[in-house]
Amino acid sequence: MMDRLTNLEFYNTPEGSVMVKPVGQPAYELKETHRDIIDELLALVRDRYPKAHAALMELYSKSTMNRPYFEYRAVHRFVRCNFGGYDQNRIDIDHRGALQFEEVSCPLRGECRHEGVICRPELETRLTEREMEVFRLVAANLRTEDIAEELNISPRTVNRHRENIKAKTGTRSVAEMITYWHGNGMR
Repeated sequence: MMDRLTNLEFYNTPEGSVMVKPVGQPAYELKETHRDIIDELLALVRDRYPKAHAALMELYSKSTMNRPYFEYRAVHRFVRCNFGGYDQNRIDIDHRGALQFEEVSCPLRGECRHEGVICRPELETRLTEREMEVFRLVAANLRTEDIAEELNISPRTVNRHRENIKAKTGTRSVAEMITYWHGNGMR
C-alpha cells in the first residue's frame, strides 16, 4: 500500500486508457486492481475537491454494486480530465504529493457540465474540524505519533490530514504550517 501519492505522471492513450508512470520506473496501465492508487487518489479527491468527488459519485452511481469498479471508474475519469498528457518536466503528483493539473484536450471543452467541477476542480480551502484539531496539535509541535494518540487515529491518518492542510493553506512544510497558524491568529 502506498503511504502517499508522490512522484507520479499520468497520461491518456488514444484508446482511452490511463497510464501511470512513477518517476524512474516503467509506465503501466491503471487497472481496477491497483487499489493503492485508487484508494489514495479517491481519498485525496474527497478531502480536497469535495464537489468533484460528489459529481464523480453521482456520475458513476449505477456501478455502486461493484464497488471496486465504481471507484476505479471515478478515479479513471478524474485522471483523464486533469492529467492527460505526458510531461517529463512537470509531473502530475510531485514529491510533496501536490497535484499539478494540466490543460487536457477535450472535445467538450467549454460545454461540458463537469468543467470546473471534475475537470479543473476547485480546491476546497476550508479546513474540516478534524483538520483543525490536527493543525492545532502540529502548531503545538506535537509529533505525528503523539497527535495520533491524542486524537485516537492512526499516524497514517494524521499524515493525510497534515498533507490536506498543507494543500489547503498553500504551505509546503511543517515549519510553514506553524508560521501560518500563528500568523493568522488561529486557535
